[in-house]
Amino acid sequence: MATLSSLVEAIAGVTGLPTATVFAYGRFARQAGVIGQSGRGRSAAEMSIEDAANLLIAIGGTGVTREAGSTVETFRNLKNGRFYDFQGADFLTAAITFFASHGIRPDSSPGTRGTRIPGDFGKFFQFLINSTLTGQLAHLFRHIPAAGIPSDLWAQWISEKNSPHRHKRMEDLIKEGLITPYQPESLKFGEHINVEVRFNRLVPSVEIEFLRDWDGPQVMGVVTFGPDRGGKAKGAHRLQITAGFTQHTLAAAALVVDNMASPSAVATLKPVEALFARQFSATRGKPNRSSETDA
Repeated sequence: MATLSSLVEAIAGVTGLPTATVFAYGRFARQAGVIGQSGRGRSAAEMSIEDAANLLIAIGGTGVTREAGSTVETFRNLKNGRFYDFQGADFLTAAITFFASHGIRPDSSPGTRGTRIPGDFGKFFQFLINSTLTGQLAHLFRHIPAAGIPSDLWAQWISEKNSPHRHKRMEDLIKEGLITPYQPESLKFGEHINVEVRFNRLVPSVEIEFLRDWDGPQVMGVVTFGPDRGGKAKGAHRLQITAGFTQHTLAAAALVVDNMASPSAVATLKPVEALFARQFSATRGKPNRSSETDA
C-alpha cells in the first residue's frame, strides 16, 4: 500500500528536495484536506493519483510549505485551458487523440486562440500523470518524428569548407536520406523527447510543453492553464518564479501510488526508464499498462 510517507520518499528521491521539506508540504496539504488522511501505520491512508497530483502541485506552486493547502486549491481550479499546436497537422491529430483517449475532448471556440480544453487543471494534471502509466504519453510521441545530426557527420560537414548540408533544414536532410529519424522503439524520454510542466508561482498559471529533438529541442505544442490570453498574465516581462517537473517525476510518483515500484527503486529512475522502454517497444505502439516490480 502506498502511504503518504512512501509518496514523500519517492518524490524527494527523484526531485532532490530534502525529505523533510517534501513531508512538510504533505503534512500541510493533508491538514487542509487535499491529501488523504486517516491514522498511522496499518490504518494510514492509501495514496491515489489525485493525492500524488496534489502533492506535486503544492511543491511546484509555492516555496512556502504552509501554503500547500491553499496552493493546491488555487492551481487545481485554474481554468482557461488551451492547447497550442506549433508544428502542423500530424502533432495536432496525435494530441487530440491523446486527449480524447482519456475522455478529454478539446474543442475550438470562435474568437479564441488555441484549442480549448474544458475543465480545470487538477483533472488534466491527474490525466497526464496517469498517462505515464497507461502508455498513452509514449503512444503520442511514437507518431511524431524526432531526429538529430550525428556528431561525427556534423564534424564532417564542418570540416568541408563548402558543404551544402550545413544550412539545410532537418526535413530536407531526412528527405535526401542523409539523416534517419529515430525509430519509435528507440525513443527515450529526456533524450529524444520531453514533457515539461512548469508552475508560475507569482501569477498562478501552468504551462506544459511537448518537445522533441529536431537537431535541438523543438516545442511541438503547449498546454496552458491560468489567466486568459493563453495562460499568460499581464506584465509577463516582470519577475517570474517557476518550478517544474518532467515526465520522469510524474511516472515515479505514479509507479509508487500504483504499487508498481518502491520509493527507493524509483529514486534511481530505473523502474521509470524500464516502464518507458517497454511502452515504446510495445507492438504497433498500442498503449500498454506494464507490470513493474520493485527492481
